[in-house]
Amino acid sequence: MGRYCSQVLSLVTLVIILNNSGVCFCRNSISICGEQEREALIQFKQSFRDPSRLLSSWKGQDCCKWKGVTCDKVYGHIIKLQLPQPMEDQDVFFLAGELNSSLLHLRYLNHLDLSGIDSNYRSIPEFFGSMKQLRYLNLSFANFDGTVPRQLGNLTKLRVLDLHDIAGDLVVDDILWVSYLQSLKYLDMSGLKITNKRGLIQVINMLPLSHLSLSGSEFGNFHLSSVHLANFTSLVHLQYLNLSMNDFQGPIMNTIFRNMTSLQYLDLSLNNFNSSIPMWFDKFTSLVHLNLEGNDFDGIEGGLFSFLKNNLCLKSLRLGYNQIGEDISTTQGNSSGLTENSLESLDISINYFNGTLPNWLVHFTNLKHILLSNNFFSGPISSVIGSLSNLETLDLSYNGLNGIIPPSIGRLSSLRSLDLSNNQLAGHIPASLGKLGDLQQLSLHSNHLGGVITEIHFSNLSRLKELHINDNNNLSFKPKPSWTPPFQLVSIGMSSCKVGTQFPQWIQTQVEAEDITLTNASLFGPLPKWLANLTFFELDLSYNQISEPLLEWSGHSTLSTVDLSYNQITGPLLGWSANLTFFILDLSYNHITGPLPMNLTFFGLDLSYNHITGPLPANFMFSGLDLYYYQITRRLSSLMFSGLYLSHNQITGPLPEWPTNLTFSSLDLSHNQITGPLPRWSAKLTFSGLNLSYNQITGPLPRWSTNLTCYWLDLSYNQITGPLPSMFTNCSYLGLSHNLISGSLPIDIGIMHQVDTLYLNDNLINGTLPSSLCDMELFDLNLANNSLSGSIPDCWKGSLSFLTLSFNKLSGVIPSSIGSLPHLTTLHLNRNRLSGELPHALHYCTGLIILDLGENSLSGSIPTWFDESFRSLSILRLRENRFVGSIPPQLCSLSSLTILDMAVNNLTGTIPRCLGNMSSMINLKEGNPFGPVAIAPIQDIVSFAEVGLDWDREHVFEIIKGRYEEYTKIVLLLVVNLDLSSNDFIGSIPEELSFLSRLHGLNLSHNHLSGNIPIGIGNMTSLESLDLSNNQLSGTIPLGISALTYLAHLNLSQNDFTGKIPKGNQIQTLDDPSIYAGNPLLCGDLLRKKCPDAEAPQPLKIPRPKDMHEEDKIEKTLFYVVVMLGFAIGFWGFFGVLQFKKDWRRAYFSFADQAADKAYVAIVMKVAKLKRLRLSRSA
Repeated sequence: MGRYCSQVLSLVTLVIILNNSGVCFCRNSISICGEQEREALIQFKQSFRDPSRLLSSWKGQDCCKWKGVTCDKVYGHIIKLQLPQPMEDQDVFFLAGELNSSLLHLRYLNHLDLSGIDSNYRSIPEFFGSMKQLRYLNLSFANFDGTVPRQLGNLTKLRVLDLHDIAGDLVVDDILWVSYLQSLKYLDMSGLKITNKRGLIQVINMLPLSHLSLSGSEFGNFHLSSVHLANFTSLVHLQYLNLSMNDFQGPIMNTIFRNMTSLQYLDLSLNNFNSSIPMWFDKFTSLVHLNLEGNDFDGIEGGLFSFLKNNLCLKSLRLGYNQIGEDISTTQGNSSGLTENSLESLDISINYFNGTLPNWLVHFTNLKHILLSNNFFSGPISSVIGSLSNLETLDLSYNGLNGIIPPSIGRLSSLRSLDLSNNQLAGHIPASLGKLGDLQQLSLHSNHLGGVITEIHFSNLSRLKELHINDNNNLSFKPKPSWTPPFQLVSIGMSSCKVGTQFPQWIQTQVEAEDITLTNASLFGPLPKWLANLTFFELDLSYNQISEPLLEWSGHSTLSTVDLSYNQITGPLLGWSANLTFFILDLSYNHITGPLPMNLTFFGLDLSYNHITGPLPANFMFSGLDLYYYQITRRLSSLMFSGLYLSHNQITGPLPEWPTNLTFSSLDLSHNQITGPLPRWSAKLTFSGLNLSYNQITGPLPRWSTNLTCYWLDLSYNQITGPLPSMFTNCSYLGLSHNLISGSLPIDIGIMHQVDTLYLNDNLINGTLPSSLCDMELFDLNLANNSLSGSIPDCWKGSLSFLTLSFNKLSGVIPSSIGSLPHLTTLHLNRNRLSGELPHALHYCTGLIILDLGENSLSGSIPTWFDESFRSLSILRLRENRFVGSIPPQLCSLSSLTILDMAVNNLTGTIPRCLGNMSSMINLKEGNPFGPVAIAPIQDIVSFAEVGLDWDREHVFEIIKGRYEEYTKIVLLLVVNLDLSSNDFIGSIPEELSFLSRLHGLNLSHNHLSGNIPIGIGNMTSLESLDLSNNQLSGTIPLGISALTYLAHLNLSQNDFTGKIPKGNQIQTLDDPSIYAGNPLLCGDLLRKKCPDAEAPQPLKIPRPKDMHEEDKIEKTLFYVVVMLGFAIGFWGFFGVLQFKKDWRRAYFSFADQAADKAYVAIVMKVAKLKRLRLSRSA
């Protein structure tokens, strides 16, 4: 019996050995898959299109050798199928049809990975649910669509299920099937639309998961409450948890993660968590990776140092893209025990950290990656940084660091990426950087570095791929002419770096370069011919002095972007090879002459500001062309193109009847001399943008078909006549301003439903406004400067944001339906005949920036609903109406107001003191000499750059400096004016008005004001125009008025001022006596009434001769003593120092020699210049 057991044991041992060694006695001991399984794979392959031939190995009898196929070593059955992943330059798999169900014949398959294929938005096949032997199923990033089949719940042996969907098109409508996967350890349902999220939370508690990823699943705060997760005991085994991109808000609740004691990886990034980062993370004793970036955290409880010290196992901490703003330069507590810290990666970039760089980082000796960019760190970079010997990435860019680059960085032998760009570093680049043999990226651009870079700086940088040293103060790169770099760069950035007058010869060796930037690099002369043989993605040589004709580029080159603008290139455009392809070629601001070549292929060509002549080629084919400021004088012939830019030329003659099949992206013929009428283009003519503005086009508008496809049509500033035809066109942008269009607007204008921007201003249009205007889905409507009459229709709705009806003859009341325009940004109704009170519905238009209702007959009181809700209102004009009552105090809360004009009304009462609190009229950077003022917080002041208003199109008329002027563009954005003139205000001028230090114009004239001019008037330092005339003001004119250095217009006439007119500074230039007329008690040099002297003249004391002689002797003696003392002190104080200070002596005499040399050279050059001038005149 014992012998038998021994034989059995030996046999079992032999079987185990043979199994582990891969020896097989079947099929000649070679693992060959079965015919049925091989045929199943061939059928499965036919489901795909394989443009990159990734499955080219799928041929022959032995499918076990096919790429991505793994067979059982004993029986040859296929147990694993993982489709190969394409490289970066290869195309992915595409499903040509439905996935073939032949996979069901792979009865032993337990591992299926189809990640990365392109299923072309097809559904996940239901037959996957019949492959019950599967333990691993990966369908991530496969572009599946529709509902995840519940049949997957049949895969009860499944341990890994990855359905990560980046497109967000997969839906799980019944989550219960997941609960059947009782063996599941790994679940990734990121990006899926899970309809029953509450059910998912319950299902998670039923599974023994160690890896859970629900990124981008739109959970929200409700589903992350302690009620749902806190008591789940199954989460004790969870090691990996990804809840990023779920719009969680508020602080992180510790009860949620209470049972996750095994957690090693936690990702809560890209949510909306706020408050401070809590300290209780140290309870996770196994936590290795923590990602909290992309939230709204504003601090760290206990500080960053304490947080890191208390989490000794943490290897990676990512806090970027938050709002944490604290000084981390100092520590709280000692640094003992930090040597046991495991931290390898620290990312706190894009926050508000400040202070100096923390030296305590040197205690984290395992650090490999430090990313501190885009913060507010200042001060120098400490040399202790060189002690972090494991450092691979150091990014300190976009801070305020100064000082020098410490040479100790050269000791970081493992460093691969060094980015110190966009700081204030100065001094030389240390040669020790040349020792960093592993360095691949070096970015030192946008600093104040200087000195000379030589080949020594790159002596050991054989792995360098990116070099960016552009935009420094006075940096020069002067290697030896024969230098051959040890590296092959991919990106070269050396703008504003002096590289010599000729193109750097060493760049010829950089055959892997994709982009080269040498703008403003002091390059002179021609480009080297070898440059034409290089193939790159981007070449920027703009702002140099490159001259001579263009290069003959290689016939098969593909150049994405070439910028040679702002040079001195001469000669014609070459007839480059037809195989030469440019994506964008910029040759603007040169001296290129001659005609355009025919055989050039490009997407964008900019030849503006050159001297191109002659006609365009008859059959010129291109994608984009820009020919600003040319001298093309011939008429245009038939063309085929996508984009043509010929503005600012001298093109004449009428427009041609282009072919019916012509298609182009944009055509710009503005600022030329095109005449004649517009052609009747066919409906098949398709263009995106057509600009014919600023020409001499005449005649009526054609009745183009509504099928004419366009996006942007500008015919403004021409001489187009006649009425606007019905159903004119359906371009999105239609500009017809500044023409001679007459007649009334078509009654059915509303059927132009595609038009969202309509400019008909400055024409001769009359009649009434048709109510069908309200049917158009308009964004911007301008009908100003016409002869429109009647009332404004009361039917406004939709997304209208800009409405301009000024300078017409409109009457009636302002319709209340304007309040139904929630996006209304500007409303110009000035210079009409409108009457009645302001409609209460206007208070809904809280997004208004400009409200101009001036020069009408509006009545009633100023509404009290002009309050802080109008936080964007910048311009409020109510002048020349019939408003009554007082100014409501709510008006003072308009924190963005820069122009307030209520002149020429019937307003009464006193001027509110709170007007001095309007934030946008105060220079908040200046202190207030009168104490604290209740002004709005700076964050409540709206930035005009954020509201998207095009100030170039806005026009506002104001009276400043006594003149009625139109303000537009940037001037309108900057002007600050307060005009309350020609009303019935009483009382004194509030002292608070002197707080308005940004005010350019202040007009309080023609009222009944009394009292003195505010004593703080001198603090209104921006004041250019001040008019206080025709009031009852008294007292003296304050001396502070002479401190107004910008004052150009002053009117204090017709008051009761007394005393002397102040003198000094700007007020001395205002020498018109009418400024002070009607003030009988004033005196001064400009008036007939002169001021008496302050003191009576004293009788002149005539000294006696003896006294004069004694005084002369004393004065002479004192004079000689002072002179001798001065000479002795000055002489020995200077030369004595030179005698004992050798360094000073050398510096002084060196300076004297240089000064003498400069003077000599200047004299010689001046003499030579005079000689040349004399010779030229004599010639």
